[in-house]
Amino acid sequence: MDQQHDDISGQEVKQLLLDLMQYCDQQTAARPALELQIGEIFTRTSVEPAGVDLYLCVTATLPPVGAPATALLTPPAALEAAPINSIDFLWHADEGRYVLVRKVPLRLLTDERSVMDEILATADLAASCAQEIAADAKS
Repeated sequence: MDQQHDDISGQEVKQLLLDLMQYCDQQTAARPALELQIGEIFTRTSVEPAGVDLYLCVTATLPPVGAPATALLTPPAALEAAPINSIDFLWHADEGRYVLVRKVPLRLLTDERSVMDEILATADLAASCAQEIAADAKS
């Protein structure tokens, strides 16, 4: 038996982001991008096209570390369980911090709550990476 679930459309996610931006007193735009501070992690969420699909793109900015840790030539262990094609772990040299970019296909999301869950999951993943980086810096 095929189990079908309703997925949330790109327009519905964009409207959710616009509503949340207004609620957070952020300036709205034609292409909405919700910015949230979750603990030490700053997130920016938007809907992005990739080929024929749409993705929830959540960018999480980690706290500054000054210089890239030489031990982190590979991504932190916290990212090992994540699908490699959905996460980019980058170094932002101008700001002296790491940036985690996570793309979730909208077809995997079912409602507004699932959108918020993905934002929080990305922030949690980024916080785990930040803890690992801080621990590596101390050793």
